[in-house]
Amino acid sequence: FQTEMLSLCNNHVKEGFIGDRLGVLDPSRWSEATEWLLQGHSADPLFGWDKTGLWEPPKNLLAGNEIGRIILERAKNSAVKFTKKYGRKPSLAVITVGDLSRYEHANRRVQLYSNPSNSWFTKTDTGAANGFDVTEIHFDASTTTTEDILSEIYKIRDKVDGIQAMWPFPEHVDSARIFNAIPVPKDVDGIHFVGQRELGNEDVYPPVTPAAAMELIKEYKVDIKGKHAVVVGRSPIVGSPLAYMLRQAGAAVTIVHTDVDKETLKELVGQADILVSCAGSPGALQAEWLKDGVGVINVGTTFSESQDCLLPDIEGDVASKASRYSPVPGGVGPLSSPILFRNVAQAAWDQMEGNGEVSATWDKEPAYIR
Repeated sequence: FQTEMLSLCNNHVKEGFIGDRLGVLDPSRWSEATEWLLQGHSADPLFGWDKTGLWEPPKNLLAGNEIGRIILERAKNSAVKFTKKYGRKPSLAVITVGDLSRYEHANRRVQLYSNPSNSWFTKTDTGAANGFDVTEIHFDASTTTTEDILSEIYKIRDKVDGIQAMWPFPEHVDSARIFNAIPVPKDVDGIHFVGQRELGNEDVYPPVTPAAAMELIKEYKVDIKGKHAVVVGRSPIVGSPLAYMLRQAGAAVTIVHTDVDKETLKELVGQADILVSCAGSPGALQAEWLKDGVGVINVGTTFSESQDCLLPDIEGDVASKASRYSPVPGGVGPLSSPILFRNVAQAAWDQMEGNGEVSATWDKEPAYIR
C-alpha cells in the first residue's frame, strides 16, 4: 500500500514538471480547486496562492504540461459522452513493426517524466485511464512482409475509429502502401495531412507531434505571422508537416537538416525569428548560433542513458538567447498523447454521426475538443 501511494504521489508531482521545477501548479488549476472547496462562498479564487513569484518557473518558458492535462481531460469527457450514447468506447489501433529506437528507454522516460495514465509510451494504459479502447499490434521486423501488415489493417480498419502506424518501417516494407491503406477518416496521426490539405480537405486530422508544437505556439500567443521560421528536420511525420503548418499560419519557412554542412546550418539557424528543432540529435545545434530574441520550439529529443535524462537538439544556454522557448522535458512532449486521443475522440464522433452533425452533439461543456 505504501509503495502504491508513493507511486501515485510521484505521478502527481511529475504532472507539474515545468522547466527545472517539480510539482508546479497552474494558477487556473488552483482557482478551480479553490472554487470547488468554497462551494459557492465568495472569496479570492487565488486565496493561498504564492503571488511573490518565488516558486514560479521562468516567464519565458513554453511549458506543455498543463495544456496537455486540459486537452486529455476534454478528450476523456468526450469519450465518456460517446460511450454513454453508443455503448462502446472510442477505439484506436497502433501498429508497430520491430523495435523503434526512440522507444528503447520508454520505461525510464515514464518513470522520470510521466505516468501510465498520460504517456506516449503507454498507450494502452493511457487509453484505459481516459475512456478509450487501445489495441497495440506488434510485428516482428525480420519476418513480417508488407502483405502481412496490409492484411491486418484490412481486418481491423472497420472495427476501430482510429489507426496509427508507427514510422519508420523496415526497409523491406513498402511504407507508401501501408499508409495508403489507412482510410483518411481513421488517420488519427495525420500521415495524409499535407496531401489532403492541399486538395482542400480541411477536416483531415493533424499529425500529432507537429500539432503539439503548434498548440504551444497558439496557447502562448507566439507571433509567427510574417516571421522567418527555420525548421531543422524533414521527416514525413514531424519536420515536413510542421513546416507546412507554419507556412499556413503565415510564417516564411526555411527547412534545413543535419546533412547540410555545419557553416550553412549555423548561418540559417542564426537567421531564424522562430527556430523549430526536430532533428533528434543532441548537440546538432549550438545555442550560441541563435540570434537574440529568437523563439525556440524544441521538438527533437533523445534520451541519454549515461546522463539518465532527456536531451534537446540544442546544446548550450538557450535561455540566454531566446525570448521564449519550450523546455526539455516538459514542452512539446506532454501534448503528444493528449492530442492523439483528442483526434481519436473526434474521429469516433465524426464516423458515427457525420462531420456536419458533430458540433451539435459535442461542442458543449465539458466535452469541447475542437
